[in-house]
Amino acid sequence: AFRMVRNAETSEEIAQETFIRAFKGLRRFRQRANFKTWLYRITMNLCYDEFSRRKKEAGGMEILSNPGAGVATGESPRERLAGEERREWLERQIDELPFKQKSTLTLRIFEGMSFKEIGRALGCSEGSARVNYRHAALKLKDAVARSGEGL
Repeated sequence: AFRMVRNAETSEEIAQETFIRAFKGLRRFRQRANFKTWLYRITMNLCYDEFSRRKKEAGGMEILSNPGAGVATGESPRERLAGEERREWLERQIDELPFKQKSTLTLRIFEGMSFKEIGRALGCSEGSARVNYRHAALKLKDAVARSGEGL
């Protein structure tokens, strides 16, 4: 949830709501999918709801906070700053992707899910998950090319 909404408080609320909904819906869990995938599906639906709410509040523009992450040790301050700037730039590019592309990319890269699992979590086919991932990767590649810098 945090990787999707980039806000600690909101992601905690989403996580809590995920488990509340999972508990309430446990009787309806059919075990056709992996339990983990089912939880991801609930989480992604709540993240999508949050994105929709933000979009309405912002008059059609998504607004995401972008908190800093830890920096690698053993680097000079200049190297840390450059690395932090690249990371923040990449996070902004990911945040600008359409929801399905961003969620597919996030689940694939950060959670290590297969395209089949991603499809189940997002309520789409495995092929659709692959296409969304490919479109996201191409958009990021294009953004890197336009920026004139390599990551």
